[in-house]
Amino acid sequence: MDQPAQHGDTDRFAVIDVGSNSVKFSIAVAGERRPSIIETGRIVAQLGSGMTDEGKLNDESMQRTADAVAELASEARAQEVQVIRAVATSAAREASNSGKLKKMVKESSGLELEIISGDREAELIFKAVSGHHLVHEQGSIVFDTGGGSTEIVIADQKKISGCWSTPLGALRLAHQFQATGRVKRRQVEDIRSHVSLVIQEQGIEAGETDLIIGTGGTCTALALMDIGPLPIVRKSKPPSILRENHTISRDKVEELLTMVRRMELEERKTKVGLQARRAEIIVAGICIVAELMQVFQKDWLTLMDVGLRDGLLREMMPQD
Repeated sequence: MDQPAQHGDTDRFAVIDVGSNSVKFSIAVAGERRPSIIETGRIVAQLGSGMTDEGKLNDESMQRTADAVAELASEARAQEVQVIRAVATSAAREASNSGKLKKMVKESSGLELEIISGDREAELIFKAVSGHHLVHEQGSIVFDTGGGSTEIVIADQKKISGCWSTPLGALRLAHQFQATGRVKRRQVEDIRSHVSLVIQEQGIEAGETDLIIGTGGTCTALALMDIGPLPIVRKSKPPSILRENHTISRDKVEELLTMVRRMELEERKTKVGLQARRAEIIVAGICIVAELMQVFQKDWLTLMDVGLRDGLLREMMPQD
């Protein structure tokens, strides 16, 4: 297991999360039960886009990502953050040339990029969710849908009984099934069949669980579509309700899936309020969410705008 950074006397901490679709960061100070987020940011760099058949990241996506990390690190330092950790997930850990990415990030930002395992990612996501007390008194399924993978945790109250990192990312499946623009019903069925097959092949079973909780960009977008939508600019925080929870029915998820799959990209941006890169992958992302609810037979889903950044920030906070 990775060790928390040494924090010394500083009271501001930052985590930069280098995902397959976007680079995100959070600045926090220590709170009573969990970190108190004071700033967030997100740059869509699509590190996982254009990976070669040999499993190599292309130079353009790595440069976009390194530049994004440098920009967010600079912003954190401008706010007097002294402890910054940068972690990378699915695209970086699968790439055969991840060493080059680490070098580029180091040169552009001065940060050492940590490439974490899928199990470690799942653990941090669960740590983030458990900080909100939703899972303390009941069995739960927690999943995080990113660009390249979906992490799934089955837990009995605070104790993790199983965790999996699956190749079910919104960006990955959008490209694999050519489902970026208007998407046909058959394409949706193919994506969902693939999701179901992966869950079956990995032997993931819900067991005695009462609650299913979803995090990640797709889940935040689903919540915003259900609520409003509300316009969220890159450097602002989503509504605080999403950090606690927003509950959505399986029927509503299916309704939103049907709505967005029938739209062209421009309609998703103008009528739904999705950003350009999110609009391209939203159908594949919702397919993952909808099929997980189907496979695990859950009628209601709790959506939260937290993730591995929050879990890692919890570890970085001073311990009593």
